[in-house]
Amino acid sequence: MIIWQDKGGDVMKKINMALLWAMLFGVLLANAASAHPPKGVSLSWSPDGRLAVNVDHSVNDPQKHYINKIIVYVNDSIAVQKEYTSQNSGAGQSDVFVLGTLPSGTNIKVEAFCVIMGSASGAMAVP
Repeated sequence: MIIWQDKGGDVMKKINMALLWAMLFGVLLANAASAHPPKGVSLSWSPDGRLAVNVDHSVNDPQKHYINKIIVYVNDSIAVQKEYTSQNSGAGQSDVFVLGTLPSGTNIKVEAFCVIMGSASGAMAVP
């Protein structure tokens, strides 16, 4: 007993195209889901004028998904801006910036930017 007969394969072509589009959409959705901004930025000041910056940005491939820029502000003015072509670990990006002697109470803010999407920032006052 024949319940359904496909004349010329048109229905199968439509089904195959629908499956192809669904798979393509799934791949694009998976790539978008893996992109995320940095989670946080922690700062540590040393008396010799060095600012240690640690950006929490856990990734699978630090060559493709990484922190591409860190900007250090001192009292709302850009003091240092550094760009990167990869992340130095899968857990995040860390760097040390020499700012020199700053008076106690000086405000420092750091912004870190993901090459794919988003940013995070951290701030502190010089002790």
